[in-house]
Amino acid sequence: MVATENRVALAFGLNIAAGLSTCIGGIIIFNKKLVYLTNPSSLGIAFGVSAGVMIFIALGDIFGESVNAFQEGLGGKDEQNCDKMCKGNSKMFTTICFINGAAIIFLIDFIIHKISPDIDHELSIDKINTFRQTFSQIDSKYGPDLVEVQTSHGKKNGCGDVTTKQTLNRMGILTALAIAIHNLPEGVTTYTGAVKDTKLGIALAIAIALHNIPEGIAVATPIYFATGSKLKAFRWTFISALAEPFGGIIGWLIAGDGLNAN
Repeated sequence: MVATENRVALAFGLNIAAGLSTCIGGIIIFNKKLVYLTNPSSLGIAFGVSAGVMIFIALGDIFGESVNAFQEGLGGKDEQNCDKMCKGNSKMFTTICFINGAAIIFLIDFIIHKISPDIDHELSIDKINTFRQTFSQIDSKYGPDLVEVQTSHGKKNGCGDVTTKQTLNRMGILTALAIAIHNLPEGVTTYTGAVKDTKLGIALAIAIALHNIPEGIAVATPIYFATGSKLKAFRWTFISALAEPFGGIIGWLIAGDGLNAN
């Protein structure tokens, strides 16, 4: 795959934008009004649009691109030289790779849940409702102008007892790590898709960005409630977001041509 410098730069830009959308979710929890706007209906719209775009792109565009690439490779770098058997093999190899890709994602999720069975890297409707209720409780206890949860000595202290805060902090950090691992393949997909077809890359980046915003909320919220620190919550959200651009670097290495415009 030959990629011009401009296309590579655009692919990395889309990759970084999709990854950093996780930070948008992390920022949302710092403003209770934004948290209240993050209701089940808006989450349903984000998840639904994201799922529809990604499934359509995967089956409608990327699958076909893979078949064409195999036909070109098996046909001696000329798709027109690919006979009936060549085309059949191309579809078979694409299907095998498709199944392997699904298996890899399943294995990653399986390993993550085995290591930390109490961690769920997805943000469910029940979770967001719990977060909204918690903000309401904090408002009634500390007042509507709460910026940081603090003790009488001015130190950030989070919410709840020590055990609860430790559990929340651990949950947030492990969720960040789980999302980082989960986002690596997404970074590879976004980069390679954008290098091959700019429109495809833009559509992928938008779909992944919509998916990443709730994940940012899932990372930042427990850490913020545990520590009372916006900075710590945002830091871990940012760390989880870095996995997407790193996946893009892996995609760049796999693509082979790098910045070579020739």
